[in-house]
Amino acid sequence: METINNKPTYIFALGGIEEIGKNMYVIEHDDEIYIVDCGVKFADANELPGVNGIIPPFDYLVENQSKIKALIITHAHEDHIGGIPYLLKTLPIPKVYVTHLTGGIITKKLKEHRDLKPYKFEYFNDDTRIKSKYFEIEFYRVCHSIPDAFGVYIETPNGKIVSTGDFRFDFCAQGDESDIQKMAELGHRDIDVLLCESTNAENPGFSMSETFIIDNLKKIINKTKGRIILSTFASNLSRIEEIIAIAISAGRKICLCGRSMETNIQTSINVGFLNVSADMFIEQREISQYKDNEIFVLCTGSQGEEMAALNQMANGKHNWIQFKPTDTVILSSNPIPGNFHSVEQLVNKLYKAGVSVILNTPSNKIHASGHATQTEQQLMFKLINPQYIIPIHGEFKMLKQLKENAIQSGFNKDNFLQVVNGQKIQLLNHVATITDQFIDANEVFVEGGKINGDTTGVLKYRTTLSTDGVFNVTMLVDRKQRKILELPVIATRGCFYAKSSAPLITKIQYSIKENVEEAMKKHDFNINNNEIRRIAENTVGFFIWKNKKKKPLVRTTVFDL
Repeated sequence: METINNKPTYIFALGGIEEIGKNMYVIEHDDEIYIVDCGVKFADANELPGVNGIIPPFDYLVENQSKIKALIITHAHEDHIGGIPYLLKTLPIPKVYVTHLTGGIITKKLKEHRDLKPYKFEYFNDDTRIKSKYFEIEFYRVCHSIPDAFGVYIETPNGKIVSTGDFRFDFCAQGDESDIQKMAELGHRDIDVLLCESTNAENPGFSMSETFIIDNLKKIINKTKGRIILSTFASNLSRIEEIIAIAISAGRKICLCGRSMETNIQTSINVGFLNVSADMFIEQREISQYKDNEIFVLCTGSQGEEMAALNQMANGKHNWIQFKPTDTVILSSNPIPGNFHSVEQLVNKLYKAGVSVILNTPSNKIHASGHATQTEQQLMFKLINPQYIIPIHGEFKMLKQLKENAIQSGFNKDNFLQVVNGQKIQLLNHVATITDQFIDANEVFVEGGKINGDTTGVLKYRTTLSTDGVFNVTMLVDRKQRKILELPVIATRGCFYAKSSAPLITKIQYSIKENVEEAMKKHDFNINNNEIRRIAENTVGFFIWKNKKKKPLVRTTVFDL
C-alpha cells in the first residue's frame, strides 16, 4: 500500500517560461532540491545597452543552499548552460551531472572566468541512476541539434516527474536517435507530471529529417566552384560533423572562424564525437595560399550577431577574409525569436557585398529545427502518458499552443498547468495544483562577465543617455555672500546643440543662479551641496522638457569658494 504524504513536493521555474532562453527548473521536497539546467538568454543590444546576457535569479537558491543536492544539465546549448559560471560564483553546488560532451563544453566556458576554480563534474549516461533520501533520477536519450541530449525522469515521494529537455523525433538520425523504448517504458510507470518544451508548438506535422537537410547541403557544396562560407549554429555539432565530412570529400580545407565554433569543434574532437584529422584544418591567415575551390569556411554569425565572424566579413572588417564576387555564403539556419531584424540586416549586407547567398527557404531546405513540432509533441504525450502537463521553454503563445496540441491528442485540459516563472506547483499524493506561492524570478543582467546588482538603474541610465543625452552644470558657490559667482557653466552631450540654443542656455543659467541664491538666503548657511544640486537639476529639467521635450540626465558639480 502506498504511503500517504503530508509534505508536498514543489515544482517551479526560475527561468524559461514565457521566454526563449535561461532555462532553469527546480524540484524541491522537504530538505532536498534538484535543479535542472541553468541557461542564459541573449540580450537585445538596442533594448538593453551594455548587457551581455540575462540569467535566472539565484536568491532563492542562496537562501536554501543547504537543501541543494545537485544540478542536472540536459544538453550543452547556451540557453541551458550559459548561467552555470555565475551560479558557481554565487553559491557552492555539491554536484553537477553532465555527459562528456556537455562537460567538455562547460569546462571551456568556465576557463573564460578567471575567478572560477576548475570544477569536477559527475558524468551520467543512459544507464545512470541517482538516489538520495527523497529522489530517484534516471535519464533517457533524446534527438536534438546537439549530441548527448537527454530528458530526465525524477521520482519523488509524491509522484513521478519527467522533463523532456529539448527534443525532436528524427527517425533517420544516425547516432542521435531518441530512445523511444525508454520513453515508452517510462509511460508504463504512471507518470504524474510532464514538463514539456514548447518552442515549436505552432508548427504543424513532423519537422524535416536532418538527413534531408544534409543531402541538400551536399548538392550545393559539390556544385559550388568558388570559396564557400557556411554559417550555422556553433552548437549544432551533429550537422557540423556531416558538413565537415562533405567539404573534405569535395577536396576542401576547413577554416574555422568564430570562438564558439572553434571551441565546440575542438571539444567534440577531444571527447571523440568528431573524428577529423588535424591536417584538414587551416588557419585563417593561410587561406590565400589555397585556390578558391579548395576553401571551406565554417563560421559563426548566422543570427546577425554584431561581433560574429560573418558580420565582420559582411562589414569588410575581417582581418583575413574579404569577400569576392565568386564567393558563396550559405546560411544553414533560421532566425530565432528576437533576431529577425538582425538577420535581415546581415542578409542585405551580404547581397550588397556581391556574393552569392543561399538561404533556407520552403523550396530549398537547408535547415531543420532541433525542437519538436506539433505531431512530435503529441507523440511525446502518448509515449510518456502523464496525468498533468506543465509547458516550459517557450513564449506565451507557444505555451498556449502546446495546450491545444495536448487537447487535440485527447489530454484533459483541466490537467494542463500553465504558470509563470517563480510560481510554485504543488505535487501532493499524485495530485498537482497551481499555488499562489511566488518566489523572486526577476531577470538578472550580466555585464562584462559579472552580475550587475543595480540592473534597473543602470538600464535607465543608459537608455536615457542614448535617447535624451546628458546635461552638465558646474557652479562656484560663495557661502559667505550667499551667491553663485559668475553664471553656471553648462555643457550638453547628446541632448541638443548648445550653440544653436543660446537663448535657452542663458535662461537656464540665470534661473539656476537665481533659484540657488534664493534658497541660500532662505536657509542661511545651512544649505548643503545635495540641496543645491537638486535645485539646479529641477530647474534644468523644467526648461529642457518645456522647450525640447527631453529628459536628459542632469549632472551638477558644486565648488565652494
